Amino acid sequence: MSDHRNRLPDSQTVRRTYRNAADCLPPELLRELQRYAGGETLYVPAPADRKIGWGERSGLRAELQARNAEIRALHREGVPIDELADRYALSVERIRRICYSRAEREEETVERRR
Repeated sequence: MSDHRNRLPDSQTVRRTYRNAADCLPPELLRELQRYAGGETLYVPAPADRKIGWGERSGLRAELQARNAEIRALHREGVPIDELADRYALSVERIRRICYSRAEREEETVERRR
C-alpha cells in the first residue's frame, strides 16, 4: 500500500521546458513570428491528431488511477471512508466520489477484464 501524503512531484511534472524558435523554425517563419510576437512566450498547441490526455505524459493520470483503484479496493474490504481520508490525506467527500464514481468503477472493470 502506498502513502501519498508526503509525496512530492518529481521535477519533470513541475518544470516546463521550451524550445528556442530560432533552433527549430525556418528563418522566414521565425521573422514572421517576430513581427507578431517578438520577445513574447507563445504556446503552440499540438495538432489534434497528436494531442494526449491530461496527465499522460507525466504519468500522473496512471498514478491517480492506481491510487483510486487501491482506495476502492480497500473500501470494498471494509475500510471506513474516514480512515481512507486520513490515510490518503484527502477529504471525506473526495474519497466518497472515488468510491462511488460510476465512470471510474466502469473503467476499472474494463481494465480487470484485459
